[in-house]
Amino acid sequence: MPMGILCLLLIYAISTKNRTKSKKAVILAFIFLYIIGNSFLSNELFLWWEVPPTSINKVKQHDIGIVLTGGTINEDKLPIENIFLGGSADRMGQAIELYKKGKIKKILISGGGIEVLGQTQKLEIDEMAKYMIISGVAKEDIFLEKNAQNTRQNALNCSKILNKHFANQTYLLISSGFHLRRARGCFAKVGLKVDCFGADYISHERNFYWYNLVLPREGNLGLVQLLFREVIGYSTYKIMGWI
Repeated sequence: MPMGILCLLLIYAISTKNRTKSKKAVILAFIFLYIIGNSFLSNELFLWWEVPPTSINKVKQHDIGIVLTGGTINEDKLPIENIFLGGSADRMGQAIELYKKGKIKKILISGGGIEVLGQTQKLEIDEMAKYMIISGVAKEDIFLEKNAQNTRQNALNCSKILNKHFANQTYLLISSGFHLRRARGCFAKVGLKVDCFGADYISHERNFYWYNLVLPREGNLGLVQLLFREVIGYSTYKIMGWI
């Protein structure tokens, strides 16, 4: 991860007795920090990686919309009866809009809970279903897959449900723009033909304002770390033969 790389460079700079190598490590750390903190460059990275957005008006009608969980709901916030939206809630909002505009007829939500100290907290998938229902999605049009712990399992478990109950229908996969590459690959690997619809976009339209070109921002460090993690995840899945 970026912060780990920076720490290693600085630790090396402090620990080495060679003054020349120490200076080079500090300079390299500064250059790396500036690059990953630069708003223009970090945006370029996301524009390169994210699956481009699709105009909702150009989306053809699909029988099933598949929504992947992950950060859509803040599961740890109390009181428990409240639904607090997380940072990836846009994918849920996009699914609701697609449903209301008739682009998808039914919604399959996929994602399981993780036990913490032997206990499973309130499930994100259940909270998503509740939120969709109060937002106007008919309860009978929502289906849940509660066992998947990662994107590979999302694809495997959804394929079993879809092949059994909704075979030979059309599917629209809805997830974050930066995650769609891996998700699309996993679903294709298990033999499911899906169209994709991106949400939660981190990139924005390219601009050349001087402060974006020159000034680094601390918020970009977290964004680039997210991209690093996704690229590593994609590469790992590729090596494992899951995409």
